[in-house]
Amino acid sequence: MTLMYLLSYITIGLIIGWLSRVITQDRGVTMLPSLAFGVLGALAGTFIVHAVGLAGSAFYAVVGSVGVLFTVNVFRQDDPIFADTETV
Repeated sequence: MTLMYLLSYITIGLIIGWLSRVITQDRGVTMLPSLAFGVLGALAGTFIVHAVGLAGSAFYAVVGSVGVLFTVNVFRQDDPIFADTETV
């Protein structure tokens, strides 16, 4: 993996993290953790694909970052995304 590929996967993770923050707005994690989780997911997806030897690592970088951000946003302890927000 060259430096250019690594930078492109980091960029993909940053874009997905930013989109996650835009979509979830105040219900998701804040901006910096969202960007960090996006980058971590993109790198994890890429390294898993390279370890297995599959092609299309940019696609799996997107899948990895979306998967990590979805998991983090759904299973947060503070205010889960799919929890009922009305108080009884």
